[in-house]
Amino acid sequence: MTRIYTRSGDQGKSGLANGQRIDKSNQLFAVIGDVDELNAQIGMLRALNAVQAKHQDIDSQLSQIQHKLFDVGAQVAQYKDNNLKNPEIKTLEQWIDAWQAQLEPLKQFILPAGTQAGSAAHLARSICRRAERQAWQAAETHEIEAQVMQYLNRLSDYLFVMARVLNGGEEVFWQPE
Repeated sequence: MTRIYTRSGDQGKSGLANGQRIDKSNQLFAVIGDVDELNAQIGMLRALNAVQAKHQDIDSQLSQIQHKLFDVGAQVAQYKDNNLKNPEIKTLEQWIDAWQAQLEPLKQFILPAGTQAGSAAHLARSICRRAERQAWQAAETHEIEAQVMQYLNRLSDYLFVMARVLNGGEEVFWQPE
């Protein structure tokens, strides 16, 4: 690629993986944008985790997730070879179970706070939830594989557990009035 700009989107339309050009205001682009934002936030989470220098295994998992999010974006952009399969969802579940086994059970709600890496994981989780909601909405009028929403749902659970792990058990509990 010799130039980053193409000028092809200057009139408010952009291309999908299948070659179709649609309005940038289309719901599909909201999902693609949220998945991109999520991927960027996970990149930030990886950087903050590296500063804490505690969990190289988390970085490896997050790297795999970032690559998988490109598959999610491609599928939403109507790329027809779905590279997101049930084993990836099962992998997330296995990671969640393994990490959660190391944590104390929650007895009350926690606030999205804590260490920088833990807070970044909470932010990634909330972006992931938005991406999932947008994907469900887009699936009403566009062909989106169910695995996309399932993966995002499981990923948000994984990110919640990651926030707890990265906070080192130092939860910030909600104090109801």
